[in-house]
Amino acid sequence: MNIYRDKMKELIIESVKKILLIIMILFISNFGYAQMKNFQEIEKYVKNVPESETLDVAILTQYLKKNAKTKTEILARVYFWMIENIEYDWDAFLNNKNIDVSAAVTLANKKSVCSGYANLFKAICDNAKIKCVVIIGYAKGYGYNGKKLSEPNHAWNAVKLYDKWELIDVTWGRESTLTNDGEQNSWNARYFLDDPNDFILEHFPQDEVWQLLDNEISIDTFFSNKMEENRRARSDYEIIIEE
Repeated sequence: MNIYRDKMKELIIESVKKILLIIMILFISNFGYAQMKNFQEIEKYVKNVPESETLDVAILTQYLKKNAKTKTEILARVYFWMIENIEYDWDAFLNNKNIDVSAAVTLANKKSVCSGYANLFKAICDNAKIKCVVIIGYAKGYGYNGKKLSEPNHAWNAVKLYDKWELIDVTWGRESTLTNDGEQNSWNARYFLDDPNDFILEHFPQDEVWQLLDNEISIDTFFSNKMEENRRARSDYEIIIEE
């Protein structure tokens, strides 16, 4: 009798596990579909912003805010509009040129390096009354060879969303790659409101408070072999659109 009871108990537990797994799969699938649908709507919106609405930061902000239901939607529009419209200045980067990276000039030229992206993103957020900061630090981006960097080489942002700070890297959201056929671009949502535990694999802020981690790590840990292994193992989010 006890054997029968134990067997029934095992069968019930296994059945419950299967049901929970099915529920989880359905939830993830529906969430992914809803997220993709929302990104598609944002893509359509930002690709149809008239040039006349991009003459200055204030005008652009008002257009990107129009009829947005949440602050998250506003931020997503800003993120993807910049990815779509602000070209990465490879000439300035590769030749170490000093360029004006102010928000106004970045918007006017539709081209900049990471500091210009971060400054423009902050300027739009400021106009939208969304608290935002520019963060300077070390990043394992283009040309990184696995060795410890001697000085900061990147800029990104943090925004305060519903009383919680979130991390955003617009520059890396525009996946700009130099190839023999020229510059290839694509959209990547990975760096939009990224999980700090993932973000830290590639970004180390000068001010360590902007790690946004419960347990902050040292710069030596950031450049350790273990962190490099974790960075390389990190999987991509879905790329929204390839140009």
